[in-house]
Amino acid sequence: MRNGKVKREGMRLERSTIHMSKILHMLFSQLKDALEANLDHQGSKERGTFLRKLPQAQSLAVVHLWLQKTWFSMAWMVQKLQMICHTKLELLWLDGGTMQMYPFSAAKSPFYQPMLEAIVSAGLGFKGPSYHDLCKPLLKHIAEDIHEYLNDLKREWSIRGCSIIADRQKGDGEGSIISFLVNCPRGTMFLKSVDTSTERADLLAIFDQVIREVGPKNIVQFITDIDPRYKATVKILEERYGTFVWSPCAAHCIDLMLENFADPRYFPKIDETLGKARKITRFVYNRAWALSLMRTEFTNGRDLCRPSISRFATHFLSLQCIVKFEKELRQMVTSNKWVKSTYAKGSVGKDVTSIIWKDVDFWAQCKHVVKVTEPLLRVLRLVDSNENPSMGYLFDAMEKAKESIRARMMHKACLYGPYVRVIDARMEKQLHSPLHAAGCFFNPGIYFSPSFKMQSYAFRGLMKTIASLVPDGEVQDKIFLQLEEYKKSTGDFGLPIAIRQRQKLNPVAWWDNFGNGTLELQSLAVRVLSQCCSATGCERNWDLFKYLHSTKLSRLERSRLQDIIFVRYNLKLRERNLHKLKDTIDPISLDNINVLDEWVSEQPSLLYRDDLNWENVDAPFAEPTSDDEELVALDDEEDAPMTAHSWSAADDLYCPQPDQDPYLYVTQDSEP
Repeated sequence: MRNGKVKREGMRLERSTIHMSKILHMLFSQLKDALEANLDHQGSKERGTFLRKLPQAQSLAVVHLWLQKTWFSMAWMVQKLQMICHTKLELLWLDGGTMQMYPFSAAKSPFYQPMLEAIVSAGLGFKGPSYHDLCKPLLKHIAEDIHEYLNDLKREWSIRGCSIIADRQKGDGEGSIISFLVNCPRGTMFLKSVDTSTERADLLAIFDQVIREVGPKNIVQFITDIDPRYKATVKILEERYGTFVWSPCAAHCIDLMLENFADPRYFPKIDETLGKARKITRFVYNRAWALSLMRTEFTNGRDLCRPSISRFATHFLSLQCIVKFEKELRQMVTSNKWVKSTYAKGSVGKDVTSIIWKDVDFWAQCKHVVKVTEPLLRVLRLVDSNENPSMGYLFDAMEKAKESIRARMMHKACLYGPYVRVIDARMEKQLHSPLHAAGCFFNPGIYFSPSFKMQSYAFRGLMKTIASLVPDGEVQDKIFLQLEEYKKSTGDFGLPIAIRQRQKLNPVAWWDNFGNGTLELQSLAVRVLSQCCSATGCERNWDLFKYLHSTKLSRLERSRLQDIIFVRYNLKLRERNLHKLKDTIDPISLDNINVLDEWVSEQPSLLYRDDLNWENVDAPFAEPTSDDEELVALDDEEDAPMTAHSWSAADDLYCPQPDQDPYLYVTQDSEP
């Protein structure tokens, strides 16, 4: 019995040895072919003679002996073959015809390396899929896999509800391209895109079709931007179905607040500060030598620009980075390399040096702006996060942001008044939603907090939410009876463990665990708390959507492109939801040029033609740290109080003239 087992093991080992020798033989053959075609000129004759004497490996022992006796380095051959393969891949990238066809960022795809490994494992003679295979059977196979994933998301809709997101790109006229997505706690799904630029486009019919496709009973909110036409259309459908509410995109509203802060008509000092900061970044990022000097010797590979989800968030995040590296920038412009360089002697270089080294007001103003905007940027980061729904936190977060601005401005109304008035105007006219107040009410960590003083306001928002989301009168009555248990902390809500877990558990998990005695109230709370607050979680590729809706495509080509976009969009959303990947961001990359254009682009007349060698500028080499992820927080002990030369603090009164009141001009501004 034992002899038979040993015999079987011996046969298995022999088969493995033969298989391995075949693999090595194939590898040597590939290396031989590649090296004969790509050897360097020097010594090519000698190496070519040697390569023709490569052994026909039949066993591992022969291969091992050959490797020991030869002077040729196996590592050199592998390195040479790898370089050849990389060259072939680069040719594929450049053969796309346009940069949009094969963007270099495709190498960041989670499918890039697995694709290469699959090709290598297929061995010599592998043939790639044909044009027909890519367009039909393979596309269909991947589409089936995506549909299976989306079916799992759809099953979640009936339990925890979902949000329809209408994400649009404004056109030159009234029309625009709208992408419709559906968000739930499990992830976001791309539904379709519609071109509304045609005269026959009927917003009411388009929105109604999307609602019926998702299911009115599954929808909790319909998110759009603050365009009056979109809001009015959703309000009509809200009354028709009585199962959901309209909500604004919170990120868009917060970005409009930041835009008001940067308005030169009403906040000229902030506009001036941003202008000086952009002058610094434009100078550095348009000179390879200056950029390399900054990254390698002073900022440890980190950058001055921070791309964000919107234009004005990018402005103020980048300003925070400049404040963070104030010391390093001062050291750079006073270093021997900088002083002796030709850039420091030019007119623009002198201006940049003067701003960084001599302009004390600039740094004081930067810190003032950071103090004002940092609380709003934290809220923006909250609503933009795809890790947890932010519905239960937005209302309280905005109130805390205003209080933080007051505290940072030393509670002087003359200092914080203009900013708080802007926030109040945007909140009252645009950001306010009863769903946000209801989410705050259902968040036990906030509602029962001793510092929370807005219980009555949150309860009024809850009443409107119940009337909008619960059409059945009997269910409404049950919810009102069950509310008393929650408000008075009786039943399961009053258990010691339930009270202790208010601040520790996610609000949805808290209701799942302690709301089982009030099923109707529990269902409503979970549906409200499971929703997102903004449309910024969408992946956008407007050029592709424009091409899809162009009149140059045949019906067959448009149908196929619709399938490709549907699969590609949902594939990216699935991978982001599953892995939550974060890439190191390179400000000089074409992939980030839209959001960083004002911070890295420079007028041609200011460029140094002899220092535009992009080959010598590496991408940021420092890995992101927790310091990079967190927003800049300025301690009051380290910062000198704001002087009156920039923002008058003669008294503690804020009584602006009617034409200078931020509340009035913000509410008068209409969305184009």
